[in-house]
Amino acid sequence: MLAAAALAAGAEGAITFVRRYYITYITLARFDPSGRMSRRCTPEHILDLETLSRKVGIIEIARNGKLEKAYFTIPAVCQFLSKRSKQELVLNVNRTNLQMQLTDFTSRFDTLYQEMRHTQKLTESPLLSFFRRSLDVREKAFFVNAILMNLVMLVFYSYECDGSFICGDAEDLMTARVKPGWKELLDGLICLQCALALTRLWWYAIERGVPLVNQRIQQHRAKPPTSPLFAWLVQLPEEQSDPTFRHRLGRRPAWCGVPVPMRIDFVRVVYMLSDLRFWGITLQAAFSLMALLIPGDGAMFLLIQLLEVFNHSLVLQNVIRSITSRPNALLQTGGMALIMYYFFGAIGFVLFPDVFQLERADVMGGRKQEPNNNSARCTSIWKCTLVVLDIGMRKGDLGEAIADDKLTWKVDVPGMENESDRYLMLYKMAYTFFFYVMVTTILMNIIFGIIIDTFAELRERKEQTESLITGKCFICGVERYVFDQVSGGGNGFETHVEQDHNMWKCAPPARPAQPPPTHTPAPPAPPPHASLPTGLTRERRAQLPLLPRVPDGARLRGVLRRRVVRLRKDAAARKAPGNARGPRTRPPRAAVLAAFPAARAQPRRCAGG
Repeated sequence: MLAAAALAAGAEGAITFVRRYYITYITLARFDPSGRMSRRCTPEHILDLETLSRKVGIIEIARNGKLEKAYFTIPAVCQFLSKRSKQELVLNVNRTNLQMQLTDFTSRFDTLYQEMRHTQKLTESPLLSFFRRSLDVREKAFFVNAILMNLVMLVFYSYECDGSFICGDAEDLMTARVKPGWKELLDGLICLQCALALTRLWWYAIERGVPLVNQRIQQHRAKPPTSPLFAWLVQLPEEQSDPTFRHRLGRRPAWCGVPVPMRIDFVRVVYMLSDLRFWGITLQAAFSLMALLIPGDGAMFLLIQLLEVFNHSLVLQNVIRSITSRPNALLQTGGMALIMYYFFGAIGFVLFPDVFQLERADVMGGRKQEPNNNSARCTSIWKCTLVVLDIGMRKGDLGEAIADDKLTWKVDVPGMENESDRYLMLYKMAYTFFFYVMVTTILMNIIFGIIIDTFAELRERKEQTESLITGKCFICGVERYVFDQVSGGGNGFETHVEQDHNMWKCAPPARPAQPPPTHTPAPPAPPPHASLPTGLTRERRAQLPLLPRVPDGARLRGVLRRRVVRLRKDAAARKAPGNARGPRTRPPRAAVLAAFPAARAQPRRCAGG
């Protein structure tokens, strides 16, 4: 009979029927004291049990102080949740406390659901489905091809001198190009890199760009951007910012058969251009095209492709994040350092305009060459500031920027008519000392300290997050050792987080946005036989299947036992001598009819019918 009903419902209906029947069976098996039903949950008795187990989820919930297991069918859209999105959520969720953790986790449901729905639509096309499955392969091929191109340039890209690639020190360097025989290989690798880069840009705009734009539109609808200019650029009419706008739009307005651009189209472009990841992929594609189209020195644009290493290394990403996590502190300290460089450049312009040098004078034959070819005579404050910035940043000391042979310790020097020129050596000592203390020692160490402290903080936060992931249940917050001590095999924690409290099974997806109805119907009341987890909204409850309410055997036996004990006490009290209550007497029928008028309409029936 069950098979006939399943076949009558069609293929999809049969699958749904079998899953619900399996849910009912394993739910009832938990309350079978004999264990017969549990012993039959084997592949010998249930066809394709492994597939059913994967399609049916289990979560453990608390109701009235008791732990219960709820079984439900996992929606088909959940299989389209990418590993990258899972990893980003696990690493970025707020773990201040258990309540904040679960609140932040549930607040991301709608974003995850929109991403899964979008990915599901992409898989409907065979071409897009192929690009989705081959994403990891294409990313690795892009990185490996970038390494190969730069290896070819490293070994075979050199200058040519008089028709030969072996140049002497006195020969003129003519042109730089790839050695014959390897240019064709490099051109082929560049063409492959261009194809991968353009495909990568196109796929990012389709797969990640569209959900990201829709997500930001909804976020800024609830909370507008803080920047007035950006808020004006992304401002949308009320009807276009509604999530159901694409359902109510129907056919786009057109002029002479050409669709008319709307405000939301411009806003989507603005949001896409505000994505830094999109700009990085776009620049890599542009540099690949320039390397292909520009002959000769255009191959130097291939160096940019090696920056792809940051996308494949979490350690390097933390290094970059340590610099960009505290931009205000770094910018303010860096601005103070520039002010100090300008300050010392201006002082050098006043005191030592003729003695600045980039390097010491060349020595030939035991004598210094005159004039010094490395001299950097300051004719303006701008030039002095550049010299101070160059020498100070490279060597950390301005002593080598001042020619010592032009300064003297003598106080009485012929030709020094100005009294202040007598103490230039003292000024030079104070000048270089204060620069070393204020700029090299204090300001530069502050900048490096901010970067190092930020990197250490990010590393500590990462280690703490990993310890929470591997040592504490995400849903209930119970420590790992508690489950391992209770379980006999020592793997109780893995079993718990995989079966009872799997975080991805505790996250029912939200319903997709539907066109608004013409009237607002009253919300339907939940059926009396539904057994659903508490604490969920009506939309969340609608995503879970209706489970049959199975009476709790232990609780039912306890209630019956207490009722029997109470009846026995009442009976014993009535039989006891001197009972004030007296024997129970049945009230007359007239009193009952007077108290309950509705009972008059019910005809009295005898036991025989």
